[in-house]
Amino acid sequence: MVVSTHNVLRVGFVPEHFSSPLHMAVELGFFEKEGVVVERVCCPSGTGEMTAKLIDGSLDVAIALTEGLLAGIAKGHDAYKIIGTYVESPLCWAISVGQNSRHVDRKSLKNGTIGISRIGSGNQEGWLKGTSPVDPEYKAPFEFKVLNTFQNMRDSVNDGSSDAFLWEKFTTKPYHDSKEVRSVDVITPPWPAFMIAASTRHLPITDDPDRQSVLSRFLRALSKSTQSFVASENYESSVTFVQEKMSYNRQDVQDWFKGVRYPEAGCAVVSEEALVTCAKTLLEVGVIQKGQEAEVRDRLRTKYVDTHVAQLV
Repeated sequence: MVVSTHNVLRVGFVPEHFSSPLHMAVELGFFEKEGVVVERVCCPSGTGEMTAKLIDGSLDVAIALTEGLLAGIAKGHDAYKIIGTYVESPLCWAISVGQNSRHVDRKSLKNGTIGISRIGSGNQEGWLKGTSPVDPEYKAPFEFKVLNTFQNMRDSVNDGSSDAFLWEKFTTKPYHDSKEVRSVDVITPPWPAFMIAASTRHLPITDDPDRQSVLSRFLRALSKSTQSFVASENYESSVTFVQEKMSYNRQDVQDWFKGVRYPEAGCAVVSEEALVTCAKTLLEVGVIQKGQEAEVRDRLRTKYVDTHVAQLV
């Protein structure tokens, strides 16, 4: 059978437990039933890597962190737009330090060097106090050091080049258990962890049954997979899938399942409130500049995602 290139999507993902429904959708034929061929592209460096690939044309779709996608849009990237929500629950960021570090909590980290994968992630929940970074009198409570990879972050806290790093809680937990690094706190931002972005080459999207776009069919198949993944009758098989696919401890997978939420209404839904909350934080930390709000709002709009984001401040 010859597959039209119009029905092939290169989809970027992070190699973490969150990606399990995407893998299941491929392996169980959810996409095939919708006439979509998904080529999975592993992006271990995360959202920054995926946005770069969307921009250079080597990805068609990315399942990436909400704040990273918004930050790219704020910087003027118009090669992609947000088209859906993948994980509705927030991401829990573990704050980790070296095993022999003097730090025992987040308060002692003030004025230290914090390793992050990219600018704009994990800078919330009271980490930024006082005046805004756009204020000339502002003094940041931390120096943020971009380290790109998880391995680099773990190395940096143990060689002393950074004081702490932020990474997803359950991905970091095996390294806490092995005592390679030590946890001192957790941060949970108030917006959905992962959203879905698509290259503008595939827009607009339509729900007209006679003109169903490949993205509409992709979102429908992914929605069926996420809903199947969290269905109570599939709990045991889903836990086993994550455990075996990601080589995680079973109890850790079960603990993760207690808090994770995939959209009940399907992946095509995007919360205006969530985008506004995230955009406000990006404005606070200086990723979105004062006066840029309307421009960012306009870039978020697609025919499929009618986000009337009029109040970013």
